Amino acid sequence: MSKFEVLSLIISILAAIISTISLVRTRELAKEQLELEKVTAELSRLQIESITEQKTEKTKPKFNVSLTKLGKAYNFYISNTGQGSGYNVNFELIDCEDSPLFTSELMEIFPYQEMKPSSRIKLLASLHMNSPSKYQSRISWEDESGKKHDEIFWTSL
Repeated sequence: MSKFEVLSLIISILAAIISTISLVRTRELAKEQLELEKVTAELSRLQIESITEQKTEKTKPKFNVSLTKLGKAYNFYISNTGQGSGYNVNFELIDCEDSPLFTSELMEIFPYQEMKPSSRIKLLASLHMNSPSKYQSRISWEDESGKKHDEIFWTSL
């Protein structure tokens, strides 16, 4: 073999080695890119779920019940701190034999047609020395679609 043929053979072997290395690296990069695309797709799905959840949270009411003393008077406050309205809202004390609430006031107020965000209802409570310090109450309501919900609260002085 002449010097020219040997040189040509060495150059072609080097070219084959470089091509093989390039092919292996390209496959590795393609694998990594595929994994990154899967992660990106999963993140997109989670973002869509989060956005959907945030939208539904904006239309949901969030109720709170508190019992407060102002001067000598005690009051139950039912408030909507959520961003949505609650419809046909009802309130009741659970397992309370000696209810501090006035039945006539309850019948007059409830069911409350629409409780808008940042609104509250004040109910006069008649507490005495033997009244319990904790009360369990239930609020039930309907959402915009008419689906019924209820939530139980523990309230204390």
